[in-house]
Amino acid sequence: MVSWAEHVASGKRADVRGLEVFYVDRGAGDAVVLVHGWASSSFSWRRNLPHLSRRFRVIALDLPGFGLSQRLPGGLDLEPVRDVLLGLLDRIGVEVFNLVGHSMGGAISAYVAATAPERVRRLVLVNPSLFGAEGGRRPLAIKLARRRPIGDLMVRFMVRRSVVRSILERVYVRREALDEETVDGYYESVRNSGKTLIEAFRIIQGFDQGLLRSVRCPVLFVLGRHDVLVPYELNLRLAREIEAEVFVDETSGHNVHEENPEEISRVIAEFLGR
Repeated sequence: MVSWAEHVASGKRADVRGLEVFYVDRGAGDAVVLVHGWASSSFSWRRNLPHLSRRFRVIALDLPGFGLSQRLPGGLDLEPVRDVLLGLLDRIGVEVFNLVGHSMGGAISAYVAATAPERVRRLVLVNPSLFGAEGGRRPLAIKLARRRPIGDLMVRFMVRRSVVRSILERVYVRREALDEETVDGYYESVRNSGKTLIEAFRIIQGFDQGLLRSVRCPVLFVLGRHDVLVPYELNLRLAREIEAEVFVDETSGHNVHEENPEEISRVIAEFLGR
């Protein structure tokens, strides 16, 4: 297992348009960019990085305001987040890349693929949040956090290790995958996030599915059958509508890539390696 401290020690920092961005850059070959979800960081990919970096150059970044990356002055939204992601890749010499996005990171990845099509080779969406305000079954604390001024108070309540643990216990289906290092890493990922946790709902609520339907590169949906946050049925229906490939893990939930990392990494690598 990889601890938060070990993960941080393996990463780097870059100045991207005046913003300090933390990222991990591992392996060689075609570039694969991993984009994490809400209330998370590049730490969430720690179990996939060793597998994927055997075949690819893998870059996992902390989105602005999460983990060790600085918050965007104007707050989190799709266009500025895309600009930070592309700016980082420009800085480290990556022109064309594959994108893998989980949950909120799926919406960001689909947006990048739609608006910068010349740069994205293939797109993988892992239990993506693509359905706006009505498309998820969020815990009550998360629902309340969307609303101000309640949200400001809820953020202070949520950024506690005990609350992080309780949310993860609901999300994880394979309980053996939820260890103390995971709880610690997720807590550290949001410990300094503050208002970014609320701002991030602009991305979840504001994503336009029409953008996904305009994506021209090959798309793979990776779904956990027991996802309690984004309804599995909605993602499966959307994947079929756009004629995307689909892989379903019958034993995992929303964090399928962490619960079953070897299998999910294999599926992603096989799709990206074509």
